[in-house]
Amino acid sequence: MHVDQSRFWVTSAVDVARNHVDSPVLASILAIGWLPIALSIVAIDTSEATVLFVVAQTLAALMVVFGPFDVWYYYRRLLPAFFENVDDIVEPGQDDELRALAEKYDRFFTQRWWAITLPWTLLVVLVFFASEGHIANQGITSPVEYTAYFGFFVYWGLFSGLGFHGGLLTVRLIKEFSEEIDLEIDPLYPDGLGGLSLVGQFAIRTTLILSTGSLAMPLSFELASQIGLAEAVYLGVGLYVVLIALVFIYPTYKVNRRAQRLREDVLEEYRTKIRRLEAELAKLEAAGRPGASLEESHSLYLEIDRTRQEFRDFRDVQLYPLSVSILIQLLSSLFLPVLFIIFDIYLSRLI
Repeated sequence: MHVDQSRFWVTSAVDVARNHVDSPVLASILAIGWLPIALSIVAIDTSEATVLFVVAQTLAALMVVFGPFDVWYYYRRLLPAFFENVDDIVEPGQDDELRALAEKYDRFFTQRWWAITLPWTLLVVLVFFASEGHIANQGITSPVEYTAYFGFFVYWGLFSGLGFHGGLLTVRLIKEFSEEIDLEIDPLYPDGLGGLSLVGQFAIRTTLILSTGSLAMPLSFELASQIGLAEAVYLGVGLYVVLIALVFIYPTYKVNRRAQRLREDVLEEYRTKIRRLEAELAKLEAAGRPGASLEESHSLYLEIDRTRQEFRDFRDVQLYPLSVSILIQLLSSLFLPVLFIIFDIYLSRLI
């Protein structure tokens, strides 16, 4: 299903750059992504800053260098692909409902982005002001350096906030999709999941985008340790890991529950049909009419066997959208932040 997308300032900037560079990754860096690199270069003098601070800053900058591409990819590719692909698991005759849902969440992405992004950016800026002493110790003292580093924090808060915005949209969209759209399970779908991997792929790719936020953890740990908020940051990181997991688990759980109810309804229909066919067969055999009875009995036997096989296909299909590939991606998205936590704990003991 094709839905005309609204214009969004990030994706519009990347689209303009793509007139000169075909690759969306390079176009996103050319359009906006160069800013955190430039601001970091202006702000930080590597001869004055510690090696640990430079490495942490580099990782944090690397995360948001690709922030514009993540936004572009989510809005231009991932979100439209979800609505195009789910046609395979939606009962016929719901094109209008599906289109209305697509248009609703297109507006949500482009018009409500500030609801999470701006408060989050404000929180990031407050961390900047709270860390002024440590920032000065790293040689960021002149007005130009200070302004550039402040600009980096604003940029970082903006694009990390847009990532959270996409995560919230994914959760809300899949939840509403599972509640408002009638699903059609296909036990013979190639994914072996009745077609529900289409939902799982959308959720896990959003989760992978969110997981890149873990690249900012070393800088967060360092700033927090200097302003006495290390425990709060560890708690925040723990909540962040939980959030990554929930972005996948909650919406796919909602779809699974809806599919389970649908399967029970379908299985009950098959049970009723099998009982009816068996009753017809018993009645036919009791009548004892030779010739016609044999042919009709054979036909009913075949119909009963076919219906029972379809019953087993529906009964046995896995309805949680978690394939091996999706599971590996989910574990990978959770591994990186946990790795940074472990690294920081051991590093703090060595220093």
